[in-house]
Amino acid sequence: GTPGGVGTPGGVGTPGGVGAHSLRWAEGCEPVRDGGTGAEALVLGPAARRRDDIARALARHPENPADSLEPLLRAAGGFSFALWWPAEKRLSIGSDPLGLQSLYYREGNGEGEGQREVVFGGRLSDVSGPIDRLQLAAFEHFLRFLSLPPGRTLAGEVRRTLPGGRTEFPPQESAEIDSSSLFPLRAKYTAGMAAGALELREALKASVSAATEGAGADTPLGVLLSGGIDSTALLATLREVREGPIVAIHASHEGNPDREFARRMAERFGAEFLDLPLTARDAEESLAWIVSGMEAPAGNASAVANCRAFAAARERGVGRVLSGLGSDELFCGQGKHRMAPWWPWLGLLPPPVRKLIAAWAPPGVKRPLRRELDAKDGPADRHREMYAFFGDEECEYLRGGLARFTRALPVPWREGIGAGYPPGYGGEILQVDINVWLRGALAPMAGALAAANGIELYLPFCAPAMMNLAAAMPLSWKVRGSEGKRVLRRAVEGLVPGEILGRPPQGFTVPMGEWLSGDLSALADDLLSPERIEGWNLLDPRAIRRMVEDQKGGGRDWSLPIWAWMSFSVWYEQFIAEPGGGELGARKAERG
Repeated sequence: GTPGGVGTPGGVGTPGGVGAHSLRWAEGCEPVRDGGTGAEALVLGPAARRRDDIARALARHPENPADSLEPLLRAAGGFSFALWWPAEKRLSIGSDPLGLQSLYYREGNGEGEGQREVVFGGRLSDVSGPIDRLQLAAFEHFLRFLSLPPGRTLAGEVRRTLPGGRTEFPPQESAEIDSSSLFPLRAKYTAGMAAGALELREALKASVSAATEGAGADTPLGVLLSGGIDSTALLATLREVREGPIVAIHASHEGNPDREFARRMAERFGAEFLDLPLTARDAEESLAWIVSGMEAPAGNASAVANCRAFAAARERGVGRVLSGLGSDELFCGQGKHRMAPWWPWLGLLPPPVRKLIAAWAPPGVKRPLRRELDAKDGPADRHREMYAFFGDEECEYLRGGLARFTRALPVPWREGIGAGYPPGYGGEILQVDINVWLRGALAPMAGALAAANGIELYLPFCAPAMMNLAAAMPLSWKVRGSEGKRVLRRAVEGLVPGEILGRPPQGFTVPMGEWLSGDLSALADDLLSPERIEGWNLLDPRAIRRMVEDQKGGGRDWSLPIWAWMSFSVWYEQFIAEPGGGELGARKAERG
């Protein structure tokens, strides 16, 4: 999978510091060195076919990494890089704009006076060593959103590169990799919706073409095919731009109606159909592997489907896979986006009226809706609350041990997605969707699991031109009433069959609630036993126990947070605690 290089810039001085500067690269991760500049560069990630050429370009022109990285940026795939420029005594590390591939790093004191040491690598285990403390701010974010914030880990002083940015040592003001061409340039789309749809169609075709560059004519390419509009549009466009073999990969539980739609689309566009029925056993057997691949808790249950899909792609001999990930965030395809046009107006209502609106909501959404209507900082913050699984009251109920007595600083989330980012409410909504969910949860999960299987993962909907168009288009083009992805549906008319265009959003989902009430019940009891939770010194065991019992009894659906804390339990055992007993320990012993 991903080369796990560790670089130790011995004594990279703080600003104004003096001393010798040297760089040691880990065995098996030799960098490319340019004789003219003396710079050394290394590009990590699954994009093995191109990384050496990119590294040479970086070492040849260390003053401007953006130009050298442009081919990788355009393809919307995962990568990270390290660049050492001895003439400037500067180390730069960075990663792709989506967070598909990260570099982990930590700083410490060097051997000489006034010197600093930076250790970095492609895996958390490269730089962490034994983890003896957690980042409570990252833990607080996981508690609320069931994901880690961009640029953070749970491990002590270890951080990861921010998506689309680069970090320099000695420290300098952080810079975007390619803010001029990567992200939006136009403040608004000046033509009509019909013209925008046509441009969007051409941009998608160009993005898919970029993702296929370097693949041989006889090399099979994979598409994650859910049976919805995004993946079907990718499959149809891929068939437009190449004649070679295509493998459509579908992973879902038995009885899912998406399977038959996906099968028909694979036949229609001449792709081999790789059908992967999922059961609770897949979730049980893959949980430890998922956590090991991500080196983080897996708060999103779709990791089970992704894990199985990438493993099957590897076994089938497919080295490059395209996914429709990001389309929902860019073009408002989720149910929560139906509320987006209303947040500015609902925020103007008096608090008693807002509480009355929340009181009329169905029981399952009453408490979250009240929390979102009470958000103080504006409509974009209300949209952000839609991504939070727990608010202040729920978090207070769940906290225990150190988490209860420590006030963790909130993780900043208002970073722009690039220079020239258009102002206005629609732009703020898109910023939340990209930073909080796409970069914070989905892309890192998919990227890590793909890389662990040696798969090159590409997200054509997240290419620069697609980002540009999505940010420039008004919100009304994306969502109106109950219809989302309006302009995208118009863009792919005639390409995607009508039976797919009219379907609701699909994805690689699993019936986690049903599994936790049945075949996964014993595993949940073991991983979330009071003894284990007390050992974390972070949560109230009684609160977690009530959630598990409520799930078994058919009450409120707690399946996503229960799965998230099960994965946290596995992560804690793998990275902090000594391997323990219980069912998980027994299975580890059986596997040797």
